[in-house]
Amino acid sequence: MTHRLLISSWMLESINAFLAQLTLSKSAPTVEAYKYDVGNFLQYLNERKVRRMSSIKPNHIVEYLSYCKAKGKSDASINRYYMAIRAYCRYLRRNKLVGFDLTEDITPPRNNLKAPYVPTQEEVARILSMPSSKTESGVRDKAILELLYSSGLRASELCDLQLEDFKENCVLVKCGKRSKTRTIPVTDSASKAIQAYIEKYRGRKAGCLFLTVLRKKLRRQLLCVIVSDYANKAGVEGVTTHTLRHACATHLLDQGADLRLIQEVLGHSSIASTQRYTHLSSNKMQEMFRQFHPRKSQEEN
Repeated sequence: MTHRLLISSWMLESINAFLAQLTLSKSAPTVEAYKYDVGNFLQYLNERKVRRMSSIKPNHIVEYLSYCKAKGKSDASINRYYMAIRAYCRYLRRNKLVGFDLTEDITPPRNNLKAPYVPTQEEVARILSMPSSKTESGVRDKAILELLYSSGLRASELCDLQLEDFKENCVLVKCGKRSKTRTIPVTDSASKAIQAYIEKYRGRKAGCLFLTVLRKKLRRQLLCVIVSDYANKAGVEGVTTHTLRHACATHLLDQGADLRLIQEVLGHSSIASTQRYTHLSSNKMQEMFRQFHPRKSQEEN
């Protein structure tokens, strides 16, 4: 649903120009998120009778974030609002629409990110075993689950995959964030599941790799339902498409994969993003610490 902005004409003009510039470096979902977050801020200003660009003050930003906090928004959400508003204010400054960066002296909110929930390898195996091999939807869903866990794809990336993007031992993702293209390896089990789906039901007609039984493109909403339904059947609660992405990254890390490799697989532009998606349990960290610390050999002698 398109977010309708109830703002003044000069606000609408500025945000449209800001978003147009943003499309040169950001993905469509990111631009839409910025539109929503900055738009809400501008609506807040409009309701408080801010009639000119020059009338926007830093305290308006602080008051808006406090207002969001009072409405029960999480620290993560407020931090996201701040980042979007900061990008907008820096755009205004670069284009000399305001005299200075309005967020310059505003300390960003603390964002105490919790480690993402990650199911165990055994729990993931139970989920992957749930789809039936006797129906079209079951064979398709088996391929979907295997690929999500194998390669850590985002939901939108999987839905946008074309038949030609599957290359037996890898998939070519052309529609990731920032319109990057990357080649991602797939496991043998994922490759076999995808091939079985293509040969039995999908066929070789060009188009999206995964289709509904009505031969339509698989949408993210349906994909989310598919994943959560099989997880519930397996007795594993709270699993989403993004949970399987977390699981792919974390289990690779647990098995000794290099963080840079995981960064490439997930398609992160910054290693810091990868570090947020992956985490070690305290037991695993202690085990690796004892294994690799240079004092280990001296203590054993």
